Amino acid sequence: MRKNVFVVIACAGAAASSAFGQIAYTSFEEPAVFGGQYVDTGDPLVAHALINNVGEPLVNYTSIGGELGFSAFYTPSAQSSSTTGLSEGDFVGVTDFTGTVGAYTHGLNGYEISDADGLMTVSLDTVNYTGTWNVSIDYYLQDTGYEADDRVRIWATVDGGVELDILAASGDDIKNHVGAWTTGTLDLSSYTMATLHFELDSNAASEALFVDNIVFAVPTPGTLALTSLGLVALGRRRR
Repeated sequence: MRKNVFVVIACAGAAASSAFGQIAYTSFEEPAVFGGQYVDTGDPLVAHALINNVGEPLVNYTSIGGELGFSAFYTPSAQSSSTTGLSEGDFVGVTDFTGTVGAYTHGLNGYEISDADGLMTVSLDTVNYTGTWNVSIDYYLQDTGYEADDRVRIWATVDGGVELDILAASGDDIKNHVGAWTTGTLDLSSYTMATLHFELDSNAASEALFVDNIVFAVPTPGTLALTSLGLVALGRRRR
C-alpha cells in the first residue's frame, strides 16, 4: 500500500530556521535481502501488481517509519512476446549483488530490474513538502547492447499528475548512460507533492538497471548561497 509522507513548513521564515537536509529517503537497507531469483505468479499477458514471495527477493516494501516504502508493477510490452514475463524467474528486487556495479553508493543494498520480458515499474511512497526541496537518485545501467524496444525511465509525478523526467532513454540512446553510477536530480520547489518512479522495459539478463540512495531533501545553506549568487550574477548580466 502506498503511503504519503507529510512535511510542512508554515512560512519562508520557518523554512529558513528549520533544519536543512533530508526529508525522506531510501537506500534499500531496511528490507530483508534474499538471494536467487524472483518468480512472478501472475499472468504475464495481463498488467498486474507484483507481490512478494516467501524466500525470494523483495519487490515491495511497507515503510516502518524509516526508509520510504515502494511497490512494483508489471506491464506486458513489445518485450513480452515470449509470454513469460517474470514468471520464469529473474533477478529483480532488493539485492546486495555487486558483480555489475562494484559497490552501492550508500550502504550495502540497492534495487535491480533486469530481464523482465516486459515493463517493470517501481513507485515509491508519495512525499509531501512545502518549501525549497529536491529529489536525487543514483542509478547504474549495465553496459551491454540495447535494442530498439528497450527503454528506461526515472521520473516524478508531482502534485497528483504532472510528470517530470530525470532520465528517459530508449534503444541506442541508453548506451549514453551506461557503465557508471550517475546521480539524477530534480528541483521540486514549485510543487508540494511528489512520487518517484523508475522502470525498465527489456528482455535480456544483461540489460539491467540498478538504483540506490534516493533522497528527498532541503538544499544545504551552501547550496542555497551558491544558487543565490548565480541568480545575482544573472541579474547583473541582464542590466
